Amino acid sequence: MDFGTTLGLVDLPNSRSSHSRIVPRVGGIAIFIPYLVLGLILYFSNSDLLINSRPYWLGLTLIVLLGTLDDRLDLRSSIKFLAQFSIATYYILASGNYVDNLHGLFGIHAIPEWLGIALSIITVVYLVNAVNLIDGVDGLSAGTSLLSIGLLTRLMGGGEYYFSLTFIGLGLIVFMGFNFSQNRKIFLGDAGSLGLGFVLATLAMQFLHSSNNHVASLNLNPVIVAVLILGYPIADTMRVFLIRISMGVSPFNADRRHMHHVLLDKGFSHFGVTTFIMTVIAGFVVSNKVLAPRLDSHLMIVLNAIAIVLIHLFVRHRSVQLRIFWRSFSRSVFNPVKKVWNKYVAD
Repeated sequence: MDFGTTLGLVDLPNSRSSHSRIVPRVGGIAIFIPYLVLGLILYFSNSDLLINSRPYWLGLTLIVLLGTLDDRLDLRSSIKFLAQFSIATYYILASGNYVDNLHGLFGIHAIPEWLGIALSIITVVYLVNAVNLIDGVDGLSAGTSLLSIGLLTRLMGGGEYYFSLTFIGLGLIVFMGFNFSQNRKIFLGDAGSLGLGFVLATLAMQFLHSSNNHVASLNLNPVIVAVLILGYPIADTMRVFLIRISMGVSPFNADRRHMHHVLLDKGFSHFGVTTFIMTVIAGFVVSNKVLAPRLDSHLMIVLNAIAIVLIHLFVRHRSVQLRIFWRSFSRSVFNPVKKVWNKYVAD
C-alpha cells in the first residue's frame, strides 16, 4: 500500500467501482518490471531461453510505461490510443509477425501484405484495449489472460515460450491471491492490463503468421482457434461497443454494460464471476476441440455464435437459477482452493 501511495498509483472509488476504499494499482508493475529486467538481460546475453525479438521487449516496455503513466496521470484517451497505435505499428513492422493467411476461412487463403499488416495493427490495438476493459472484477483479466497465454504457449509448442508463461504465470497467480484478498488487496492497474493485452496480442501474431509454422497440426482453422482462446475480451468488448454506438454514445464511454458488471448486478461475487467466465471459456475450447474433426469450420462459427447468444440470454433471464447453481458448484469445487490460496498467499 505504501509503495502505491508514495508513487500515486492508487485507485480511488467512484460510481462504477465495487470497492469502497483506496486500493494500490501496483500488480502490473510487480509482475512486469522483474520480467522485463530478466528478459532484457537474457536477450542481450543471447540466451537460448528466449525466442522473442527486440520488437517484443521494446514494445512491451513501452506499453507498460504507458500504462504506468496512465495509472499516475490519468492520460487522455486520444493520447493513449495514439501511443498504442504507434507501439503496435512498430511491433508488426519490426518483427514481421502479422496475419498473412486465413487458411481457407470464408474461402480466403493468403492475403496481401498491406492488408495483413493493417488488420494486424488494428487487432493488436483492439486486444490491448479489450484486456484493459475487462479488468473490472477481481481476478478476471489476470485469470483469463493466464488461461489464454497457457493455451497459446501449448499450441506453439516451443520451449522458449515457456519462459514467458512461467514467469508471467507465477506473477499472475501470486497477484490474484492479493487481488482476492480483503485485507491486502491490490489491482493490476493499466500497466498490468495493457501489458497482458500486448503479450496476448503478440502471441496471437506469432501463432498466426504462416512462416512460424505453428498451425500445421491443428484440426480447426487457426484464426478460429485464436479467436476462441481470446474469445471473452474480444466478444465482450465488441458487444459493449455495439451497444454504446447504437445508443449514440462513444464506444469508449465508461459504463456498467460489460458481462462481468451484468453478473455482479445479478448477485454474483467477484470470485463467482471470474470462475464462471473462465469455466465458460474452457468449455468453449474443449467442445470445439472435440467437434472440430467432425464439422466444417464455417459451421463451427455458427454454432459458437449461437452458443454465445444462448449463454447471454440465460445470464439475462435466468440469473437467479444460474447464481444459485454456480454458488453451490463453486463452493464444492473452488472454495477449498480459495481457502488454501487465502491462507498461504493472500493473507
